Amino acid sequence: MTTMRRQNTSARPPAATKGEELAETSRLVLLDDGTLAGFVVDPSDLERRFTIEILLDGIVTATAYADSFVPELAGRGLHDGGFGFAVDIPAAKLAAASRIEARVANLGTAVGNAIDLSSVEDGFGDPRPNARLRWHGGLRVAGWIDSQTESSLEIMVDGEAVAQVRAAIWSRIDDPAEPTGGRNVRAFDLHLPERFADGRVHQLTMRKDSREPLAASTMFVAFPDGLAGMMERIGELPSERLRGELYDQIIPSSLPLASYVSWRDRFPMPAPAASQLQLSVIIVGQSGAERTIDSLEAQSYPSWTAGILEAPAPALDADAFEEFLDEVAADSDAIVVLAGGALLAPDSLARIAASFDQHPESVALYGDVDLVADDGELWPMAFPAFDYERMLEQGYCAHLFALRTNTARVALVVRPENLYRLFNAAFDVPGPAAALVLHLPGSLGTVERFDVATASHYLAAATRLHLETRGLPATVAVSDGDLFPAVRVRREIERRRTTIVIPTRDRLPLLRACLDSIAPAVARSKAEILVIDNDSSDPETLAFLAALPGRGIATLKVAGPFNFARLNNRAAAAVDSDVLCLLNNDVEAADDGWLEEMLARLSEPDVGAVGAVLTWPGGVIQHGGIVLGPSFSAAHAFTDRMADDAGYLDLMRVTHECSAVTAACLVTRRADYLAVGGMDEVRFPVTYNDVDYCLRLREAGKRIVLTPHARLVHAESASRGKDRRADRRGRYERELDMLRARWGEYLIADPLYSPLMSRNGVPYGALAWPPGDREPRLNEPPIARDLPAGI
Repeated sequence: MTTMRRQNTSARPPAATKGEELAETSRLVLLDDGTLAGFVVDPSDLERRFTIEILLDGIVTATAYADSFVPELAGRGLHDGGFGFAVDIPAAKLAAASRIEARVANLGTAVGNAIDLSSVEDGFGDPRPNARLRWHGGLRVAGWIDSQTESSLEIMVDGEAVAQVRAAIWSRIDDPAEPTGGRNVRAFDLHLPERFADGRVHQLTMRKDSREPLAASTMFVAFPDGLAGMMERIGELPSERLRGELYDQIIPSSLPLASYVSWRDRFPMPAPAASQLQLSVIIVGQSGAERTIDSLEAQSYPSWTAGILEAPAPALDADAFEEFLDEVAADSDAIVVLAGGALLAPDSLARIAASFDQHPESVALYGDVDLVADDGELWPMAFPAFDYERMLEQGYCAHLFALRTNTARVALVVRPENLYRLFNAAFDVPGPAAALVLHLPGSLGTVERFDVATASHYLAAATRLHLETRGLPATVAVSDGDLFPAVRVRREIERRRTTIVIPTRDRLPLLRACLDSIAPAVARSKAEILVIDNDSSDPETLAFLAALPGRGIATLKVAGPFNFARLNNRAAAAVDSDVLCLLNNDVEAADDGWLEEMLARLSEPDVGAVGAVLTWPGGVIQHGGIVLGPSFSAAHAFTDRMADDAGYLDLMRVTHECSAVTAACLVTRRADYLAVGGMDEVRFPVTYNDVDYCLRLREAGKRIVLTPHARLVHAESASRGKDRRADRRGRYERELDMLRARWGEYLIADPLYSPLMSRNGVPYGALAWPPGDREPRLNEPPIARDLPAGI
């Protein structure tokens, strides 16, 4: 039993007014940790949800949206039971007040009974959920249970047990009672059986394996191959198909990665266009070469020749390769390179030839591949469009690729000793080569597991020689990879003036912890700090800010409502440093090397912004780069994993490009910031300003890089609360609408994410159902739509 300040659920006499009708189905309770919780439901309109105003001594101090699951209401058959709310009331405010009440916004109807803060009595148990279910679209659902150990759960659809799942991964939930504002809980992510993709609304619940029900429920609806696909099959009008396509963008569907083979059969690659190109295939290594030749002989494309080099991949005999080009491939248009043992899909050569025809400007291409696991199962290795940084640290694109014959001859000038060097030699001379590398989504064939440690040494040598040839001072060290080789590149830092910009408003403990934690990195990089004071009023905070100049920390006062974009724009205009580091006041550094690492990545002139990996205080990843597309929006990657997880295809082990990174910790040149107009403080004052800024940098030809070698701890929104709070919901949705309006086409097809991967839930967690556009693609910059003023 949880001690409460007061609770009352006594029903009023029947009445005809809407307000009294609501009062009969509402409750208000105050928990001893200062959480005000309750529910409100309109029995005549169970689809309706309400915004709740919280009043202390008659003054509105907070708002909440009543849509949380309440088991009691679900048990009474009131729709899905999603009518609850919970609000954290600071202890200082409770101590100064004598009465607390809640009412429905606009209607003024009381929710439950007002609470007299002078009395205490026992009441109901804590109404906040100890479990949660969330529908991600289609058949994909996720959830958590308040536990620190793995738990076995039973998933129910319309009361029928349909799946068992172990809550084995981690998630982060808000908890005002915790010092860090939240805690880790055990979580899961699963796909329901396909028989429920029937276009009908279903209710989802769960229980423990002991059959004890859990207070979690949600509704879902799914369509086979998406709503647009279903409408096409039943012959709906084109206008209705457009409606279906929009639905599928906002509420996309997915299938589990474990269903890859059946998914691949269900969505075969489109037939490639006819081509007259002559291809030559070179098989590197004799081990498994016979199997590779068998797959060549099964090709649908007839115009090819082949040869075998003795040295095992990834080693390469440059003299033998040159002899092959002169004697066997003299008349070839392109050279396909793969390791012995790899098996080409029957239409791979046809796709390669057609892609070169489709993009005559391209100099090289690579494709997705399937990995054969130890048990013989196939798993997709779905890659992005060309990622130069990832090529350096992972060599991901050099396991099955093709070069134009003249590109291969140019690469031979440096006498490459391995496949990684053969591929990266195309970028030795500054120029447009990186923009002319094609990626072919969809598997070109299967590759076998290889010795990652040995391959890492080959990759380190190739990357080191490439950077030396470019004249870039850097150290290259072998790192740890699971599936792919991994190296770490440390470029020499060109010393430039750097200013760390930290907006703040009160919340002194956050700011003090932030400044103390970054001090070693600031000293090591000789950086400066500028704290932006946005209307702080707390006396202790004001005294702290007044003392900062004496510590060598500059301050700038910017008055007005919180506008993250405007605060950073004012800072950029006020300083004359070369580099800006945008940093939230709720971020803490874990070491003294993070800033140097980020500055080193910025030494490449075409890099516009660098982001870091951020974790929650409990160690769950909060930001692993931003992926465009999920739910026709943008989402942080790898938020379902712990900080030491390698991520999909080892992405959390190597530096790589993203379409955007969070401005909670972002390094960028001040000149680039000003050149694109800084952040858009009109359309994106609070949310998505970092996404929009990064996309405008990419539009200007810059790359956005995420480095996992810089890691910090971020208590996201600890300083100002969540964006989807009831009082902020309208502003959040407006900014999301603006993002979709300006970058809509790009949101649908993020070149640095795979069209094979899901666009619902956490990125990289499932297969898109159906897949996105699988046409050959270049890493091309986005083009923004012009949004006229007033729209």
